[in-house]
Amino acid sequence: MAGESSSASASTASVPLTDAHDVASAQAALVSKTLADGFPLLTFPRELEDRFLTEGEANRFHMMVVAGLAAVLLFGAMIVGDYLLSPGVVPFAAVLREGIFPPAVIIGLLVLRHLRMPSVNEWMIALAGVLAAVLEVAIVLKGQSDWAVARVVQLNIIMVFTCVIARFWPAVLMAAAVAGLHGYVVAIMPDVTGMMSFNTSLLLGTSIAFVLYGNYKQEHDGRMSFLLDAREQALHASLTEAHERLTRLATTDALTQVANRRYVETYLSECWQRARQEGHCVSLILLDVDYFKPFNDRYGHQAGDRCLAAVAEALKSGIRRPGDLVARWGGEEFVVVLLDADAEATKAASERLRLAVSALRMSHEGSMCGHHVTVSGGWASAIPGAQDEWPQLVQLADDALYEAKRAGRDRMHAAHGVTAHLAAVGEVWRC
Repeated sequence: MAGESSSASASTASVPLTDAHDVASAQAALVSKTLADGFPLLTFPRELEDRFLTEGEANRFHMMVVAGLAAVLLFGAMIVGDYLLSPGVVPFAAVLREGIFPPAVIIGLLVLRHLRMPSVNEWMIALAGVLAAVLEVAIVLKGQSDWAVARVVQLNIIMVFTCVIARFWPAVLMAAAVAGLHGYVVAIMPDVTGMMSFNTSLLLGTSIAFVLYGNYKQEHDGRMSFLLDAREQALHASLTEAHERLTRLATTDALTQVANRRYVETYLSECWQRARQEGHCVSLILLDVDYFKPFNDRYGHQAGDRCLAAVAEALKSGIRRPGDLVARWGGEEFVVVLLDADAEATKAASERLRLAVSALRMSHEGSMCGHHVTVSGGWASAIPGAQDEWPQLVQLADDALYEAKRAGRDRMHAAHGVTAHLAAVGEVWRC
């Protein structure tokens, strides 16, 4: 027969940690590989990219709302430039600046809030900037005058504002669109100075270079910070998982996957102290597989191990409350701890456990009390007194187990003489 050993949980049933371990390991490996390979194109592997966008979605959307309202105000305020350089275009400009752009931005924000698609949000920022640039070009072309071409510098304002907000690749799209629109305007509009087109083009090119460099650096630093945080989280998850495994190894019986004796003694001690303070009852059932040595001799030790595992599973199925505990006490003995269960409830529970094992119908030709595996048990219930300790309760249950064996086995006996047994300390135990 296999002796008592340990595995990693302190509960009545084992909690597999393989899935959590695999996920944490995969995440850590992916983050480490991404850090090692670098991300010059500012993109992560799909899984990390989705996580990066999702974790920052709330803050990014809040920023989009604030920036969108600011863009509406800024684009509307540009009508002052329309009035100063091309007064005749003001009515047309007012329609575009106040009647088209603000509703488009607001509707876009509402749609994005409903869609909850972080990757789409980033490109919509650039799209809003392109829309503003197209409207601006329409206003510039409508207001033909000798100095109208000078107003093309307003595209710089729109480009810089958008690129500061957007991520790098949407910002590149925005800058390319503005560059194209700028080139079209300066190509078809007259330049009375002969230098305005060149100067505005130089200004735009310089602005694009600086703003995209700053945008790239900012996003790269943000992504690097995300990876470092993810690596730290993966390390923490790995340490947590390792701690859980060690805890399980220290407190769970490897063969039966229920709590081991070391854990149940600690658990019983804690329950005992709490019950003493609150005046609650503690009940304990000791169970022993009947004629287990003949079972091992007849069927072999591997069959004996399978028998003990099946009995443990049956006992777990027989308890009904989260605070109750099934543990392997040693060898073929098991213990069940019931919290705040009086004598009647404990009696019913003990019989339920006996029947659960009997229902396995595991063949046992070497048994003298039947033809299948059975258990005998003894139980005791007590309200701890000031001088009483939990080993006394265990001893009472063990005495009752001995009586069950003497009476023929495959039965459950209650501890007798509980009150008399502790009369010397002046306490009444019986629940």
